[in-house]
Amino acid sequence: MTIEEIDAFLAVVECGTLSIAADKLFISQSTISQRLKRLENELGARLFLRQQGQRSAVLTPAGSNLVPMAQQWASLWRDMYSLNTISGKSSLSIGSVDLVNSISFVPLYKNVLKSHPEIELDINTHHSSEIHGLLENRIIDIGFVFSPVKYPDIISTPLYSEKMYLITRDTGIYYDNISTAKLDPQKEAYLRWNTDYELWHHSNWSQTRHLVNVNTGTNMIHYLDEPGSWTIGPASLVRFLKNRQDTAFYQLKEAPPPLVCYRLTHRYPKPSRQDVMNTFCREMELFIKSNDRMNWLGSVPPLGEHDG
Repeated sequence: MTIEEIDAFLAVVECGTLSIAADKLFISQSTISQRLKRLENELGARLFLRQQGQRSAVLTPAGSNLVPMAQQWASLWRDMYSLNTISGKSSLSIGSVDLVNSISFVPLYKNVLKSHPEIELDINTHHSSEIHGLLENRIIDIGFVFSPVKYPDIISTPLYSEKMYLITRDTGIYYDNISTAKLDPQKEAYLRWNTDYELWHHSNWSQTRHLVNVNTGTNMIHYLDEPGSWTIGPASLVRFLKNRQDTAFYQLKEAPPPLVCYRLTHRYPKPSRQDVMNTFCREMELFIKSNDRMNWLGSVPPLGEHDG
């Protein structure tokens, strides 16, 4: 059994077809077929159903059973062969949405670096959908998103929730406990925070035209110079902007759903990263609990202690 054969198997599982998997691995379709055949011969079991005219790869029961073992095998193999590159520091790769990386968790990251000099953080900013894919492919170790998506081998754990506020620079026409009926959607800098927020937003404004549509939390604040312009954002953004004299924040009468941040981890994390991930998550829990604008949503189990 070789890492090339295991990678071929996992690529077909992920991509669904041999041709797409071959493109992903930069090899020919015949090569990937040969690797799968050798793996099946060594294991003495057929891993994929083969039917005439069938293009998609369908796992047999044996193939389904092999998936988690193959993922762990590949992770252990890579950890073993990276031993000679270890520099004395434990690396942790984090993928987060913009607001978490740029505002919410900056004090946390700084504290981890100060309190744990043995940890080297690799911090990357992506959209939620990208973070799920990066974690599924083990390019990052841990992710933070506002939109959980169900992946077979990704554990999504709610961390904290934040209250949402009306944010504006025009203090003359807005006030606390204002109704959404008083807000003109064509003056809004709109961001689709997650599905729950989008449903709430649509229930209050069927009008879909906005002043501007943005795709990151920190980008919203650049479009509030227009008279009457406004946006809706979480408490962490409010805290970030609170010292700006030209920015005001108000509660809404028809309150939006709280914005929930989720921690994403792989069901089978790299063994060499489990200790550093648990250290980081302990610091993260202390940080969230000490933040009066973040509502801690419960205990987060250490890596490897999830059900399922």
